[in-house]
Amino acid sequence: MLIAQSDRQRGAALAVSLIFLLLMTLAAVTAVQGSASQERMAANIQFKNDSFQAAEAGLRQAEADLLDNLAHFAVPCSGAGCNVEQSIFDLSSHSRPSADWVKISPSVHTNDMTVWYRVINLGQASAPVQSPLAAPGTLYRVVVVAFRGSTRTVLESVYVRTEA
Repeated sequence: MLIAQSDRQRGAALAVSLIFLLLMTLAAVTAVQGSASQERMAANIQFKNDSFQAAEAGLRQAEADLLDNLAHFAVPCSGAGCNVEQSIFDLSSHSRPSADWVKISPSVHTNDMTVWYRVINLGQASAPVQSPLAAPGTLYRVVVVAFRGSTRTVLESVYVRTEA
């Protein structure tokens, strides 16, 4: 009679072992999926940061180009010409938003991303805020868009050039 009981116990131990093995396999699969998901999230955050840095580099380049070629931006905008096109927010569009936009070729400075910028002369201001001198100046709106794939960053700044 002892032999019959031990045979039953060996079968139960096998079933319990298989259940534990199944639970451990499910836990391992879940851990691998979570790890892969976290890796994708970290890569997306890195991509977003790269896009922001590329747009910021484009902003600095646009401001430098503005200083080098002020005569090109002598005429202030008016009406709808001061607006920024909605196409810069279209994630499926990867071409020049309009003829007024200037392309900065992908390079190390732009994290190998495509960057476009547009400078808009907003006109004169009698006393621009936070300018070093309380003198009249010209306001320029600088808009930059950097994109690669489905990541798009749009930055904007206002540049003041004082006459004094």
